[in-house]
Amino acid sequence: MIKSIVVIIICLFICLLVFMNLGRFVDVTEEPSQSDIIVSLGGDYSGCRLKTAITFYKNGYSKSKKFIYTGRDHITKTIESSGSRTKYLLNQHMQNKNLIHIDKSILANTMEEVFFIKKYMLTHNYKSVIFVSHPQHSRRISTLAKYIANYEKSGLTLQVVSCNPIWWNKSLSNKISIHVTIREIGKLFYNLIKYGTPLVHYTKYAKKIKNGEWKSALEKLNP
Repeated sequence: MIKSIVVIIICLFICLLVFMNLGRFVDVTEEPSQSDIIVSLGGDYSGCRLKTAITFYKNGYSKSKKFIYTGRDHITKTIESSGSRTKYLLNQHMQNKNLIHIDKSILANTMEEVFFIKKYMLTHNYKSVIFVSHPQHSRRISTLAKYIANYEKSGLTLQVVSCNPIWWNKSLSNKISIHVTIREIGKLFYNLIKYGTPLVHYTKYAKKIKNGEWKSALEKLNP
C-alpha cells in the first residue's frame, strides 16, 4: 500500500514537472540578428506581430529591405483605425515597393507559409529569414521549417522571434498561457502527422503545388 502511494506521488510529481516545462518547450524564440528578409506571419489579429516586425525592419534587420506579411490584410481596431495591415504599414512610412503581402487565399496555414517562404527565398537567392510570431507558435514553426520543409538542407537559416504579448508566461502562471500551450502541443503533433507522412499527398498544399498555383503566385511577387 505504501509503495503504491509512493509510486503515485512520484508519477504526479513527474507529470507536474512536465506540465510546468511545457511553456519552455513550445517557446524557442530568440533574439534577432540581421537577415535577408523579415516575415510577419498571418493570424495576427491584434497587430502584435506586425508592430514587432516593423520595429526590426526600421532597425535594419532586413538586408534586402523586403518586408513580407501573410494572411488576411484586414486587421482589428487594435492597430489604430487603419483597418488593414497595408494601410498601417504605409502610415508607418514604409515604402510600397518593399512590401510583399501574401494573402490567405494563397497560404492557408503556418505550414504553407513556411513552405512558400522557402520557395520564395530559393527563387531570389535569399539565405536567411526572421519569422515574427507569437511565442507559443515558435516550436512548431521551427520544427516544421527544419524537419519538414528542410530549410537547413537547402542552405537556409531561420530565426523565430517573439512579438512579446503581455499575457504570455513560459512558466504558465496564467490561464491564457496554459490554454494556448495545450492547444499548441496538439497543433504540433497534428502538423507533424499531416505533413511529415504520406498523408501530405492528400493535403490542399500538395494540390496547390500540383496545379501550379504557387508558381504563378511567386512570379507575381517582387524579388
